[in-house]
Amino acid sequence: MKDVVIIGAGAAGLAAAAEVARAGRSYCLIEAAPQIGGRARTDRATFGIPVDLGCHWLHSPAQNPFTAAAERFGFRVRRDEQSEAYAWNRAQLDAEQFAEASAYVEACFDRIIAARAAPDCPVAALFPDPDTWHGMFEEAFLLKQGLPARVASAHDFGAYVWEGDDWPVVDGLGDLVARSAEGVVATVSTPARRIDWRRADRIAVETDRGTIEARQVIVTVSMGVLQSGAIAFDPALPGWAQTAIDGLLMGNMNKIVVAFRRNVFGDLDHSLWMSCAAGRQAVECVIRPGGENIVVGMVGGPFGKALAAAGADAMADYLVSALCDLFGSDVRAALDPRSLLVDWDANPFTAGCYAVAKPGHADARAALNRPVAERIHFAGEAVHTRYCGDVHGAHFSGIDAARRAIESLATV
Repeated sequence: MKDVVIIGAGAAGLAAAAEVARAGRSYCLIEAAPQIGGRARTDRATFGIPVDLGCHWLHSPAQNPFTAAAERFGFRVRRDEQSEAYAWNRAQLDAEQFAEASAYVEACFDRIIAARAAPDCPVAALFPDPDTWHGMFEEAFLLKQGLPARVASAHDFGAYVWEGDDWPVVDGLGDLVARSAEGVVATVSTPARRIDWRRADRIAVETDRGTIEARQVIVTVSMGVLQSGAIAFDPALPGWAQTAIDGLLMGNMNKIVVAFRRNVFGDLDHSLWMSCAAGRQAVECVIRPGGENIVVGMVGGPFGKALAAAGADAMADYLVSALCDLFGSDVRAALDPRSLLVDWDANPFTAGCYAVAKPGHADARAALNRPVAERIHFAGEAVHTRYCGDVHGAHFSGIDAARRAIESLATV
């Protein structure tokens, strides 16, 4: 029997396993997918260059443990300021318009943070008299959360910590997470089906490859997987824990990556553009990441979910049409036939991109930091209260859950 069984080998599970091992305790780390990493994965096969399927930026780099890891392992990180631009109704905003729109969007985000002093409400309720540029804010919010402002908790978003610029990992943040976890042993293609915690002296985790017994369990799967019922708990989780799980929604944020036979974007390099229009949902474009002739397009919310479900061709056409509006028809003429669709909504191991609290449920993340019966611990991006939705938040939450499990082991 192991001391701890850890379910899910994403950033949280990998960090938890490493922490348990450092404490001299035994663990078994299982992963339902055929590979580790969860939503931190880098593809190198499609275009012959690193392309992150999920997380890509080092947010809050001064507090982010993967910043030091990148230096240690020699991963290239873009630390200088990335050029940004907004486009509205098929035209790039000029410098004056961009400054005005950016200031308005930033003021809206500041208002959300300030609203933590008042009762919780949907983010949209904070803006009863929207400005000319409010549509730009709505799209920017959607691209951050994966859900519209009308369904997201103001307190939850206001608790998120922004510290410093965002630094893209040119060599792939997914690969960096995997490299940082060297030495951690994980068993992949092993989905957990049932967690039996009826006995006081052990927990039995039933998997497709047999039953694993341990004294503690750390559950790091996404909220989408937990809410799907893919993993049963016997007995059922207590009401407070289930209420916390139900208080979180999974956002939608899918990617389409397209390649070009030549550079049709001039001197742009790892530039971040947002293109939207009245009646046309925004697509966020990372143009020529790492100086390569590719563009990564991200489309969020229910529309992004439906667009990804329509397939790679539909999503690629949506992105390329936006690029043509901005850069001319040469974009389509230079298009390479290769593309890569990343549909996190259809992925059974995630069922969405990251967790967002419903209005009135901003305490859900903190609640899930409490152990169930001092034996079941939750971790992952959905559980961290300050760096929610981020890979470093998942990493920190895995360490915290492991320490709680180790402390519980010491008391029995």
